[in-house]
Amino acid sequence: MINIDLHNHLGRNGANPGFDETIDIAYNSLGQGGIFGICNDGPVDHRYENFINQEGGKYERVPTGDEKRAVYILNKDITVVGVEEVEPKQGHFLVVGMPENKKIWTDKNPPTLEDALKKADDFGYNARIVVHPIGNFGLADYLINNPRLFEQFDGWEVYNASAALPVPKFIPLKANQTSMAYYINSVQQHGLGACAFTDGHSAGVIGRSYTQIPDFVKITFEDTENFIEFLRQGIKSNKNIENLHMKPAKLDALKHCVYMGLNMVFGSPI
Repeated sequence: MINIDLHNHLGRNGANPGFDETIDIAYNSLGQGGIFGICNDGPVDHRYENFINQEGGKYERVPTGDEKRAVYILNKDITVVGVEEVEPKQGHFLVVGMPENKKIWTDKNPPTLEDALKKADDFGYNARIVVHPIGNFGLADYLINNPRLFEQFDGWEVYNASAALPVPKFIPLKANQTSMAYYINSVQQHGLGACAFTDGHSAGVIGRSYTQIPDFVKITFEDTENFIEFLRQGIKSNKNIENLHMKPAKLDALKHCVYMGLNMVFGSPI
């Protein structure tokens, strides 16, 4: 089995302690063969691209094809995957395996979920995961009321390490327990896999929560389509809650809430 944590934002505006240092954090948390995602969030955010092209560091970076949907770190057997956290009006989801410098959400007006899914189709192969489904930014209620859309997704985040911290008006108390109940009672029957990720906003918590999927031969990393497809199938096929490592990241989430508050009041970057 390999450990994957596909929902990370690094730090404020993608700040991190350095390329090699961040890879070391991921390696220590996820182990050999681990895979972590860096999420671009919103129409002008490029923290994935900024990270993989960051100057400094000695570790060798092997891009998976010309589109750089992922980068393999040869020295540590760790892979970094490009992800967009898409923010439709109805709730958020991840598109895993986005090409470098490409966007689904391209302006200040959030798309509808249906339009965002069509745009994701334009980029070809990828994996799609419903994240923090419960609360103001969650898709749970909308999907339950529009069940035909479940077939557009591969995974459901039953545990979000940051959502372990309730935030009034945004994240309800016991959001993860509710997400798990939705999955067991309604979502699993639609074929989605169960996921646990960190949703961290500092590099230090990469791998706090993760999902175990079957290991696969990472053929040549030029074969990006097969790599993303194996990853997608691993996510979609996991129906076993025991394959989820669920550990909270409350302190990291609290710091992020403070930064968000500063941003709302003073326009500070997050």
